[in-house]
Amino acid sequence: MALKRLFPWMMSGPTIIVLVIFLAYPLISLLLMSLRDYGTSTINYTYVGTRWYEMLLRDQRFINGLGRTLIYSGGSVAASMVLGTIMAFVLNRNFPGVAAVRTMFILPMVAMPVASALVWGTMFNPTQGILNYFLEILGLPKSLWLASPNTALISIMIVETWMSAPFVMLIVLAGLRSMPVEPLESAQIDGANRLQMFLYVIFPMLRAAMATAALFKIIDTLKQFPIIWVLTKGGPLRASETLYVYGYALGFQFFDLGYGAAVLMCLLLLVAVISFFWMGLRRRSWMTE
Repeated sequence: MALKRLFPWMMSGPTIIVLVIFLAYPLISLLLMSLRDYGTSTINYTYVGTRWYEMLLRDQRFINGLGRTLIYSGGSVAASMVLGTIMAFVLNRNFPGVAAVRTMFILPMVAMPVASALVWGTMFNPTQGILNYFLEILGLPKSLWLASPNTALISIMIVETWMSAPFVMLIVLAGLRSMPVEPLESAQIDGANRLQMFLYVIFPMLRAAMATAALFKIIDTLKQFPIIWVLTKGGPLRASETLYVYGYALGFQFFDLGYGAAVLMCLLLLVAVISFFWMGLRRRSWMTE
């Protein structure tokens, strides 16, 4: 009887231990670090309480980074959702070679972020990049892309959308494949056109899948680091510096560990708040279906 009561804990015990080691311990360490002033040593530190968090409210660089983080995440997720949904509807049809095309569309998602960023960096080159070559063919003016503060963040959002859209495509495509055909046939019999079928039949049935895809991509884009760091390192003139990049620069370039930890704790809080808010919206959407 005792073994029977202990069996659930024996099965879940390893998972709990792994979560504590790889999630709880780093989180607690980061929180404690954000309450300390390390100066020039990681051994000798001074407890400063919430001083770093009070400084963040007056730090214009932090406020600007917060705005860029929200713009980067919101724009990338919106573009990924639109592009991924279009790709899913295109690949939901049966045509010769559809399996090969689906595999090719998935490749950006499975590619290494650093390697993809390096390739895109060469494409964004203002003088030798292929993107400006295409613009020249179309009769459009060349762009500085990553070299200009006006276009650096947008350029990185293009890369993020390219890497994120295949994930959205897979989720939406799975929803389309599992969708019952009876409502579609009824709508066709009632004389609904394609737009009406999408708005009133297909979209309500895909709402849960699209909300799930958006949630994952929101979390990913809010804490995006490799692409931004490889392409611009937050430049030029901090035009693409998000909170993650700012926190990393404080901790590992300026060795201001306490203040950098406070920035990253605020980023973690932002991710948690937006995630819980989005999950609440998703649950309410399911209840109203």
